[in-house]
Amino acid sequence: MVIEQIRKWRESRIKQWPVRSNRASELGHECLRYLILNRTRWQEKTLHDARLQSIFDEGNMHEKEVIRVLVASGLNIAEQQRAFEWKEYQITGYIDLKLLLDSEQLEFLKPQRGVVPTEIKSMSPFVFDKVDDIEDMVKGKYPYLRRYPSQLNLYLLMDGKEWGLFLLKNKVTGELKEVWMQLDYDLGESLLKKAEAINTHVANDTLPEPMPYDENTCKDCGYIHICLPDIKRDALQFTVDPDMESKIDHWFELDSARKEYADLDKYIKDSFRDKEKIIVGPYLITGKPIGDNKGWKTKIQRLEGI
Repeated sequence: MVIEQIRKWRESRIKQWPVRSNRASELGHECLRYLILNRTRWQEKTLHDARLQSIFDEGNMHEKEVIRVLVASGLNIAEQQRAFEWKEYQITGYIDLKLLLDSEQLEFLKPQRGVVPTEIKSMSPFVFDKVDDIEDMVKGKYPYLRRYPSQLNLYLLMDGKEWGLFLLKNKVTGELKEVWMQLDYDLGESLLKKAEAINTHVANDTLPEPMPYDENTCKDCGYIHICLPDIKRDALQFTVDPDMESKIDHWFELDSARKEYADLDKYIKDSFRDKEKIIVGPYLITGKPIGDNKGWKTKIQRLEGI
């Protein structure tokens, strides 16, 4: 009863609004077709579910908490949620905040007088632990993570700043991490060319061919129902085999679990690296060096009777 009422409340807040510009937060998206459909057929986009709305709500909550911590720590904040617009390329966006830092201590910030465009991103522990610099985002496993540098890079271009900052928050521990980003002119040029291509397609009411199907990008796309006929058109062969289809469905389910298991396995074993014997609840974790002592083997056993 309680959860059902909360779910209905979340669902009531799920809405799709008209998209009149190229959003800085999305221009890093790998699919040009998606970005064009976002402008021209936004009303046909499949709405996300209550679970994803909950994730969005959590992100907003974590952002407010990070800002509270910044203020409590004595850091100076300016221009929260400042809007940007680059009319020539029809790009819009807003920056989470700007930090006012001591440019006497941070020499590289002197040209911009210590004013630093800053984006706050909350992450699962698995992703948080893997991101230490911009390259970890650019080459990240998840599409949303790879889009972050493009977003901040556009803000730096529009604001005329050389340096920006990501503040990352571990959703579980509350730990914060800073990742600095220098303005990337090559990335900026590629994003502006992409914006021009989108604007041309929008003006001419045209669409490019769909990108090759990619599970991470396409599977949960709100426009998959529009692209699917084109994807099927390019298929080399169709076959009707309900038994095989069922097995492939199950294979995808197991594949998703395998990826989650691999991430969790690495996280747990990395956490106990260099620990020879430790007990966590009913579990005994033992470890030993392997090879040339640079490797480490961790074994986890459940203790009976605990």
